[in-house]
Amino acid sequence: MPIHFRAGCLLVATLLASGCASSRSETSEGGPLARQITQSAHCGLTAPGHVHLTSREDVQRLEALPGRNLSLESLKNIEFEREHIVLAAIGQKPTGGFSVVLDSSEILRGTLELRVIVTEPAPGTIVTQALTTPCAVIAVAAEGWNDIQITRVENNR
Repeated sequence: MPIHFRAGCLLVATLLASGCASSRSETSEGGPLARQITQSAHCGLTAPGHVHLTSREDVQRLEALPGRNLSLESLKNIEFEREHIVLAAIGQKPTGGFSVVLDSSEILRGTLELRVIVTEPAPGTIVTQALTTPCAVIAVAAEGWNDIQITRVENNR
């Protein structure tokens, strides 16, 4: 085998290995980077995006959000030294039938990437005629990342 071919293979293998080293899908203890706690059709978040809660005080501020019908009791038991909470919201919708579910998570180059599946009502489906604010409530590892990115996974619709 020519030397330049072996050197090229070694370079490609090194680049692939270093790319994998910058990606992580579990905590250093072997637990998941993210786990869905619950979801709600009435989180009260009228714009798409996310809210990152890092303390019990943040949870208390969320309680004052108008239009929120999301129980926060389970969030009060989170050990914020180990986990934070992310509410991944798709904004205000004109009807029921929308939902958000965590699909997967990964730390890539210092960014915690949360991939979510958004379900929408099929055309012609009978749904409630009420404004909704769907979101997923996700517990995430408190350390190991500097930024959050939420990506919508296509659900073949």
